[in-house]
Amino acid sequence: MMRRLAVLLTVALLAATPTPAVAAVPDQSTAEAGNPFVDGWYADPDVAVYGDTYWVFPTTSKTYAEQTYLDAFSSTDLVTWTKHPNVLTTANVSWATRAVWAPAPVERNGRYYLYFAANDIQNDSQLGGIGVAVADRPQGPYRDAIGRPLVSQFVNGAQPIDQDVFIDDDGQAYLYYGGWGHANVVRLNPTW
Repeated sequence: MMRRLAVLLTVALLAATPTPAVAAVPDQSTAEAGNPFVDGWYADPDVAVYGDTYWVFPTTSKTYAEQTYLDAFSSTDLVTWTKHPNVLTTANVSWATRAVWAPAPVERNGRYYLYFAANDIQNDSQLGGIGVAVADRPQGPYRDAIGRPLVSQFVNGAQPIDQDVFIDDDGQAYLYYGGWGHANVVRLNPTW
């Protein structure tokens, strides 16, 4: 009898408990959803806003041997996008021989910088890591800013890849990066 009463009481409490409203799931297939927002094989997008224009800098998703350039896309309304092909290519980076990816754009001191990973190094004896390229306009063309990787060594076990830049309110810029289960942060100098 007690067990039956406990079950009835539990059912009554559950029935009286309000259920949360179910939010409508947006239809991702409609034109308004805008996905994918650009055609092509892209990954790792990073976004910047320069003036009244939105910029997306993605990785070109191809095999490492073919992943030798970065494109950019711009829009003033987040609906209509203009493609800017080959804003950075390995031809403009003397030490990059294959696979550039994970672009991270920033504007600093009136110039545009694009941080990127290249060559997918597996140890410190290989040439590659995180590079920095510079341009006078967001759409490039970007060229190697220092003639070598900015970060070329494994530090604390972190592969020098997959970077992003944060600029604090005081103007100090920081580079966050990492791979192989480790992540680091370094302070950038005012030049780049």
